[in-house]
Amino acid sequence: MALPAHDKHGKKHAPPAAAQLKNPAAGTKAELGKASYERACGACHGNDGKAAAAAKTTPKPPKLADAHMNTLKDGEIYWVITNGIGKTMPGFQAQLSDTERWQIVNYVRALAKGGAAHAH
Repeated sequence: MALPAHDKHGKKHAPPAAAQLKNPAAGTKAELGKASYERACGACHGNDGKAAAAAKTTPKPPKLADAHMNTLKDGEIYWVITNGIGKTMPGFQAQLSDTERWQIVNYVRALAKGGAAHAH
């Protein structure tokens, strides 16, 4: 059974209520999230979503340009971007606006559908 892409330990990191969050940026162009993604996420997850080789965390950051991301709801991805995951991934609530975080969700969706080519 495939696990969600960010779930290296057999559990989802977002609480069940996160799955119910509605994406207010749904339907907007994924490219709107590219700059914020590259600034906040690229160092660990790779600008192409295929995980940066230089990332020094354990476990290694997951590939976001992966179909397993489709097992997550938009709200779950947003929650992880907002709150982070334990000591390995910081939350970005203070650094990114709500709009930027939702735009990153859309960009991650585009990466998962076939890489950055669909997100440009």
